[in-house]
Amino acid sequence: MHINGSTTIVGVFGAPITHTASPAMHNAAFGALDMNWVYLAFHVEAANLRTALRGASHMGLVGINLTIPHKILALDGIDEIEPEARKLGAVNTVSMEKGKLRGYNTDGYGFIKAVKEDFNLSIKGKRVLVLGAGGAGHGIAVKCALDGAAKVIVANRTLARIEPIAREISGTKTEFLALKLAAEDIRKVIHEVDLVVNATSVGLEEQDSLGLGADLFSPRLHVYDTIYRPAETELLRVAESAGAKVANGLSMLLHQGAKSFEIWTKRKAPLAVMRRALRAAIYGEKP
Repeated sequence: MHINGSTTIVGVFGAPITHTASPAMHNAAFGALDMNWVYLAFHVEAANLRTALRGASHMGLVGINLTIPHKILALDGIDEIEPEARKLGAVNTVSMEKGKLRGYNTDGYGFIKAVKEDFNLSIKGKRVLVLGAGGAGHGIAVKCALDGAAKVIVANRTLARIEPIAREISGTKTEFLALKLAAEDIRKVIHEVDLVVNATSVGLEEQDSLGLGADLFSPRLHVYDTIYRPAETELLRVAESAGAKVANGLSMLLHQGAKSFEIWTKRKAPLAVMRRALRAAIYGEKP
C-alpha cells in the first residue's frame, strides 16, 4: 500500500473500534484491484458522531461504515437515507456525495447473502426466529419480512423493544409474533421455524449463555449466529450437537462489507480476496 496525496480515504466509526476486521478486508480488496484507496478505523464517541461525519465529508472522505453505537443514532444525522435503511431502523454505511451524507443499510443484504451461501436457504416462505431486538435484530427481522418470510418471531428480554419491529413488519404480508427471550417461551415456537438467528451479543464471551439446551434443536433447523469471534459460540455448539446446521457471522460481515465497497467505488467487490483477508485477521489463517 502506497499512500500519497491522491489516496482516497474511507473508514469505519465506532466506540470501541480496536476489534474491527473491516480494514483488513477492504484494504486487501483495494490492493487486489490496484486502487489508490485506504480504509481506516476511527474511534468516535456517540456524542461526536454528527460532527465527525460532517468533518469527514469536509476532509474529502468518500465513505464511512458505522458500527456500535452509531447505527441507530445515524438516522437523525444523515441528509438522505435510503428507504430500506429507514425501514430496517439503522444505517451502517454512509457515502459522501456532492457534499451530502447518504445513508444505507448493507447489513440486511449481508444477512440474506450469508444465509443463502451458508445454508443454500432462501428466506422467501420461511419461518424465522430472531433472538434480540437491538439494531441487528431489528434489521434482520424486517429484512426477512421484506424478502417474503412467511413468519417472523422476535424474542427479546424486554418486550417493549420489539414494538418498532412489529410496526415495520405490519405493513408486509409476513405473520409476526413477539415473545420473551426465555427457554420456556422459545420451546413453544421453535418446532415451527426453519431458521434461528442470534442477533444478541450473548456469545461474545466464552461463559455467555442464552440458556437454550440441545433438546430445543433438531436436524431440520438452521441456526445462524451473527457473532463471528469466537468462531463457535455456545449456541452454535449446542445446536450442532443436536444435529442442526450452523454458521457464524463471518459471511454476513463479508457480504455487508462487499456491498459497502460497491456503493463507494462503483466496482465489483473481490469476494474471495476479502474473505481470505477476514479469515486471516480474525482466525489467524494464512491469506
